[in-house]
Amino acid sequence: MAVFSADSDQILAATGAVRGTIDRLQGEAATLLAQLTHLQASWTGSAALAFQGSIDGWQATYRTVEESLAGINASLVQAGQAYAQTEQLNLALFR
Repeated sequence: MAVFSADSDQILAATGAVRGTIDRLQGEAATLLAQLTHLQASWTGSAALAFQGSIDGWQATYRTVEESLAGINASLVQAGQAYAQTEQLNLALFR
């Protein structure tokens, strides 16, 4: 028989930390994009076009990171809720 232990409150609290990280990353990414866009506005020529490609690549990578973090957060929410619900159901068995 499998034995496990989970603190549903701790799992649910972790979702707040992950959400905070996502929010900070979004803010930093927006700031960086604004800076890069401002720089690019003063630049012309083939190097400027190549630079735009770099920005596009960075944005695609950032979206992947953001989606991954959102998935982790959603899984933590579901796990925390499931563990809390299971505990309540088990508690009700002995009332």
